[in-house]
Amino acid sequence: MIMKRFLFSTFAFLIFVLTYAQSGNVKDVRQTYLWDVTLSMQGKAPGAPNIWEQVKEAIITDISQINDDRTEIVVIPFQHKVLGEWKEYATVAGKAKLVAKIKEYKIPLHNFNGHMTTMTCLYEPLQYVVDNVLSANKVDILKLMTDGIPDEHEKEYEQLLARWCQIAKEKDAYGFYIMLTDQAKEGQTVLQRIAPCHFEAIDVASLGGTDVSILMLTPQQNIAFNVREDYGKEITIKYAHNGGGTLQAGYKVHVYSYDNSYIQVDEVVPLNSDYTVTVKAQYMMSQTEMMSSISIEENEKLFLYSEPAEGMDQLPYAMTRILDAPTSVEMINKPEKTVKFHVL
Repeated sequence: MIMKRFLFSTFAFLIFVLTYAQSGNVKDVRQTYLWDVTLSMQGKAPGAPNIWEQVKEAIITDISQINDDRTEIVVIPFQHKVLGEWKEYATVAGKAKLVAKIKEYKIPLHNFNGHMTTMTCLYEPLQYVVDNVLSANKVDILKLMTDGIPDEHEKEYEQLLARWCQIAKEKDAYGFYIMLTDQAKEGQTVLQRIAPCHFEAIDVASLGGTDVSILMLTPQQNIAFNVREDYGKEITIKYAHNGGGTLQAGYKVHVYSYDNSYIQVDEVVPLNSDYTVTVKAQYMMSQTEMMSSISIEENEKLFLYSEPAEGMDQLPYAMTRILDAPTSVEMINKPEKTVKFHVL
């Protein structure tokens, strides 16, 4: 009888289980285009450029670049109120349906004080999205695209923005106020004054066009770190990417940690083409001290935070955004486990 003995390390498998079993389900993404379809978009207002076809093409391009067919796409044309809601998933067929609707869309006119025209209201359409689109079971990316300031309900709009932080927290939402023309810049001033979290202004007009393609980066949710095996090593974070837009070479990420007893990180590093960054950690204890401090039975956690580095709000990097989601580092103090198989 000849016995063959195999020794298999299960360490990698354990790390896989720890990383994914504890993290829970990763949420799918929903992208909502809140699209201003007033007459000024066709240049039919004093000082307003005709950007109607440009914006249509920009939305179509952005939708076409979404490569995850689990992403839900919502297009909502609006004036003084919501005029429709089109929902599809980012399959080939779903995207084709939305593109066809956008291409054929015509601006409807309404009777305001005896005049057939259009008016802009940001409050009612935004409130509609909050009530009918956003939900806690998905990561919601909202693109509010307009070429001007509201004609009515400005106070209500500002009050809604003042509540946005709580809304964004409850519904995992990220809003972008996309200024399609210089006339829309007053809206940026409103955002700066109210300063709602998870709602940014993007001045695409000053960036040289009507591009609405935002590359969204979501930091890795969990990293397993075994103090017996990984002590002294650099730490790599992977970013999931969604939406249109292209990663520009040279894009940099600021990765940092808050005070903790184990590891400190504060570094600006380039984002690699595989959507990873690697940072050097400052170890606050020796390996022996760390092993003595962390329980074998109960893991410790620390958090790493990612944000665009200084200067990344300028071209050609301005259309890349990092979602405000920390990376949990699970500090594990367990020896590597092995399993022996005896094969007869």
